[in-house]
Amino acid sequence: MAETNLRNYSTEERLNKIDVDLITLTPTTTTAECVSGDVIFQADEIENIVSVNGGTCILQSLGILDDDDNGQAMDIVFMDTTGLLDATAAGGTAIDAADGVIPDAILGIVHISNYFDGLAWQYGHKENIGLVLKAAAGTKSIYISAINRGATDTWTAAGLRLKIGVVKD
Repeated sequence: MAETNLRNYSTEERLNKIDVDLITLTPTTTTAECVSGDVIFQADEIENIVSVNGGTCILQSLGILDDDDNGQAMDIVFMDTTGLLDATAAGGTAIDAADGVIPDAILGIVHISNYFDGLAWQYGHKENIGLVLKAAAGTKSIYISAINRGATDTWTAAGLRLKIGVVKD
């Protein structure tokens, strides 16, 4: 039976423990053409997303600035290891769970499909996510990948920038 550790913090102690962070990440995207189901980027490390080794955080918001002006729907996959979603570290091929440590490493998936259309860029955003993420023992990092769920498109190597809002443990 699982044991639950109930912490009885006072209101002041709880407020003093809250650590909110907005992390910016420019993943290394594939420059190969991606059809729906292809990997756009994978196993990019989000360092210090939790406060302590093996700690947790709550993913509150996720923004994607698409400098390439594609605005394609995508699934953002959060993992606790550097596992690959396909056979190549560069991405651009269909997901194959047999090639990596997936699905055991997956902590959660966030789907982004609505974009604000700028002049030569697009911005997708999801808020109030509430996804709990837990880093592996010995690290403060979580790993992130993206799967194209839209039309066939290409991205430049640094065509996406992510804004990741978390509440740390």
